[in-house]
Amino acid sequence: FIALGTVVYHYIEGWSWLDSLYFSVITLTTIGYGDFSPQTDLGKIFTLLYIVVGVALILGFFNSLMLHFNKK
Repeated sequence: FIALGTVVYHYIEGWSWLDSLYFSVITLTTIGYGDFSPQTDLGKIFTLLYIVVGVALILGFFNSLMLHFNKK
């Protein structure tokens, strides 16, 4: 999912691969330093969906880890 965000931001926003990866990770971990933000309408719409789906995926992953380790 991080790779998807990286590719989309690279092409939609025109950012470098490293900047796109950085923004994807910072966004999904909810850190949000604010040094990058989408400037295009399409980038903003993608970011809204990316955050909702991505944070849900990350929370689900951590929930699965907790359930796995609490069973032992």
